[in-house]
Amino acid sequence: MRSIPPRARAPIGMFLGGAVVAAVAAVAYGWGTVLYLGPVTLAAAAGYYAWAGRDSDMAAVLRRQSDERQAYRQLKIQALVGRVMSVTAAVAFLVAVAVKATLWPFAIFLAVLPLAVLAGWVMYRERGGGGEHQAGH
Repeated sequence: MRSIPPRARAPIGMFLGGAVVAAVAAVAYGWGTVLYLGPVTLAAAAGYYAWAGRDSDMAAVLRRQSDERQAYRQLKIQALVGRVMSVTAAVAFLVAVAVKATLWPFAIFLAVLPLAVLAGWVMYRERGGGGEHQAGH
């Protein structure tokens, strides 16, 4: 990965992800879907490449060359996206219940939320025995 210039890393990831989605869509729905997904994927990758060449906070994040301030901002943005997606999954579940639609896809997303919270709690916990309850002892 070090041989790939920082400016090209996000666009290559975007292109590869789009290629995987296009391949799955081609298998599921036929090769005609590639005619729609291909140009969108190429345009998104080109847009990312152009954006990563700018001198801005977002460009630094795309190049993965962000400073602490930009990394903190990115973390807050990811937290907001997680919250919005969690609420959206819950609302979609309620709508599916109301219209008597198939519920299992929504139930999966609702089950992933507490599992992700638990995994994050375990992965990012304080290590070394230091904690609030030991501060006074």
